[in-house]
Amino acid sequence: MPSTTRRGVLGALVGALGGVAGCTALGDDDSPPIERSWYVDFREPSSVAVTAAGQLVAGSHSPFRDRPIVAGLDSQTGETTWAVTTSKGRKSPVAVADGWAYAASEAGKIVAVDAAAGESVWRHELDPFDEADPGVVEFAPVPLGDRVAVPISGVEDDVPDRVICVARADGERLFTYDLPASLSGAPGALSDGVVAPLLDGRVVSLDREGSVRWNRQVGAALSAVGAADGTVYLGAATEELLALDAATGAVEWRRSLENTVFTRPLVTDDRVYVGGADYSLRAFDAASGEQLWRDDLGNAVTHGPMRVGDRLVTLVGGRREVRGPSGTIPFRPTTLYVHDRDGTRRRAVRFDDEQRFEGGGVEWMGAAGETVYLGQTFGLTRVAPEAIADA
Repeated sequence: MPSTTRRGVLGALVGALGGVAGCTALGDDDSPPIERSWYVDFREPSSVAVTAAGQLVAGSHSPFRDRPIVAGLDSQTGETTWAVTTSKGRKSPVAVADGWAYAASEAGKIVAVDAAAGESVWRHELDPFDEADPGVVEFAPVPLGDRVAVPISGVEDDVPDRVICVARADGERLFTYDLPASLSGAPGALSDGVVAPLLDGRVVSLDREGSVRWNRQVGAALSAVGAADGTVYLGAATEELLALDAATGAVEWRRSLENTVFTRPLVTDDRVYVGGADYSLRAFDAASGEQLWRDDLGNAVTHGPMRVGDRLVTLVGGRREVRGPSGTIPFRPTTLYVHDRDGTRRRAVRFDDEQRFEGGGVEWMGAAGETVYLGQTFGLTRVAPEAIADA
């Protein structure tokens, strides 16, 4: 694992270079550090997503009943056009598929919302677990065609860790799978099931009926799961990036990193991109595992990389709930990076002066509909598309 000294040096170096080519320095004017299309007051935003028809939806983590579990936003102005609320309790991020949005709450509700109409289609009732640790609904539901898998998993052993699968049409429960350990990252969808990474170092693959297809021990806590073309990709606290056969769980290749991985590997165009707690962004050949390039960043990667058009967008720092043995990671500075897919860095924007950026500190980054959004302490920002495309 990299030493604290190395992290400190990298952080200091990026800070020193903040005003040179490739970075946007914070000047003395009142302009925001990055161009944005809009900012709206949307308390404790959890996530954004967009339907195939272009409807932007957002969720809130807030436990208060007047905060939406799912809301529809005008993509051009950020105005809330509809909102669906539920009982008091923290809420999961939102997932979308086939025009519907899905989320779960600590109040024991799973909801499906028609994103075009802004109307609740169904609500599935669970036993409430609102006294559980907040992480129990940390991960978004996983749409699987005619069904939806909902991960319920905290880290304090006060609620059974499980995956609940319900029918898309009416929310009827199809099966419940009791996980042998807490989730360490967000599950990943396969064409015929779901893959769950666990804190005890196991990866469990479930088929559509809830039967275990395979169970692979890889030795340490795991990142969220990326999957494409019959292969599952995930980072591990063994300081590796792993590629597993989706059908059998067999290791296709493994490559050394210099620390763990907090985020989901991005799989696109025969490449795997991974951001690490070792302050790096790397690209690998998806088939062979050959490392193609690496760029050293100014902090641990907490969100991304995500593909936006022809660019990769990555956030370091910010806010990240870390599960498992990650060590002490300083989540400052908070910086957004824009890269070409060949590794060329196009832009780095630091968010250090919260007073100069309406909405407070940047906590997370998401991509929806070829657009980047920033979740802040008090609201939600839509980054101007040209800030990424023309960087």
